[in-house]
Amino acid sequence: MQDRKPERRVLAVTAVLAGLGMAALPTTGMAMLMPWLMQQGTYPVATAAVIQSAHTYGLILAALPMAALAARLGPRRGFLVALLALAVLVPAASLPLDLVPLLALRLAQGAGSALLLCAGWSLLRRLFGEARLGLGLGCAELAALPALLLVQMGAGFALSFLGSLGILVPTLLLALPSLILGLIALPEDDASRPRFDGLGAVLSVLCLGLLLAAVPLAVIRPVTALLVLNLGLMLSALWIWQQWRRPAPLLPLDLLARPQTGWLLAAAFVGNVALTAADTGLLSRLNGFAGLSQDGIGFMFLGLATLTAGAGFLAGRSGALSLARIGMGLAAVGLAALAVASPGGEAQAWPILAAGLLAFGLGRGLFSVANALALLRAAPPERNAAAAGLFVLAGGLGTLLGPLSLTQFPALLLPARAMSTELWLGLAAGAAGIAALLSRSGAKTEPRGGQLAREPV
Repeated sequence: MQDRKPERRVLAVTAVLAGLGMAALPTTGMAMLMPWLMQQGTYPVATAAVIQSAHTYGLILAALPMAALAARLGPRRGFLVALLALAVLVPAASLPLDLVPLLALRLAQGAGSALLLCAGWSLLRRLFGEARLGLGLGCAELAALPALLLVQMGAGFALSFLGSLGILVPTLLLALPSLILGLIALPEDDASRPRFDGLGAVLSVLCLGLLLAAVPLAVIRPVTALLVLNLGLMLSALWIWQQWRRPAPLLPLDLLARPQTGWLLAAAFVGNVALTAADTGLLSRLNGFAGLSQDGIGFMFLGLATLTAGAGFLAGRSGALSLARIGMGLAAVGLAALAVASPGGEAQAWPILAAGLLAFGLGRGLFSVANALALLRAAPPERNAAAAGLFVLAGGLGTLLGPLSLTQFPALLLPARAMSTELWLGLAAGAAGIAALLSRSGAKTEPRGGQLAREPV
């Protein structure tokens, strides 16, 4: 009888890569739906940023609970549950709803995305094996590009005749193949499963929620912010005490005690601060160049995404953890070049613009994959979901606090008229340089080569 294990492994990898592409639906998909939602819901213009950022809040608050849930359910079951959840939540959030239900759905989408990443990366580790985990992460980065294009093209085509429900087209095109192939080919969860810590999950959400709420309150109500901050810190102390010496803690104290993990998490946080700030300021910078149409800017962003995906694949295939530092160094140089390039469209500015975009795109891809690979390798296989949860938490905090920190802090020192796109990109370049310094290769590089994992699938 012919051995079907290699074929089933290919189907399993395809299911995971297609499923991980679902992470683009609550972000890119919602960005495309925003004009329709604002029109249907008659929301105030100021709520657009709140609706967009609600997904990031959900991602942060649910990162550690969803990592623990992924370990409890097992990678296969957790992955399929996350796929089903996002397949329902994404179209539901496109319906004409009141603001409160919409925000609740966006928070739930963040939780579903966290579960998808934690379970999906655990499956990649099992399918590719320890020696080729980097290749799995690189393939996921490469597969994110066609998923992104599918979301943009599918939703853009369907919006014209389905309205906001046009998001159903890319949702079904990504979710159905992944669910079918996953049910057929994903390996069964045969490992022991730790109990889910309900009290720890509640304390986690309360602590992070209060600490995050203190940040915007500090601008408008400093005294209230101080009270909220103190309450969050007291609950954090209670949470740490409750998690102490648990066999599989929801708060990964066993991973945080490792010396290299702190550096890697700090690099992930500061790196996402830089990358989010750069993405925010880059559109304004390109709009200032004479002769660049909106279509031309769109092609430039598509080229950036392609560079990032290709560089991420090469970083994963190489498996060299030092590429995180090299990547962030390249990104810092590229952002500095974009900051000094003259936006007037002079002939000498175009080579600087092209070189800056090239360095930024390559550096972002190298850093994203190499940093994630270093963090996952710093954790034992049975704690893969917890390590992924820490990475999601650090990256989400950087994404949320990046634009805020690079606008509020300079505003305290500089007059309002001094704030400009050049200063914004310069600060992002500085943050990228700090992330490069923090990207220490504390974990040893796994051996390269090797074969795919031999678990039965």
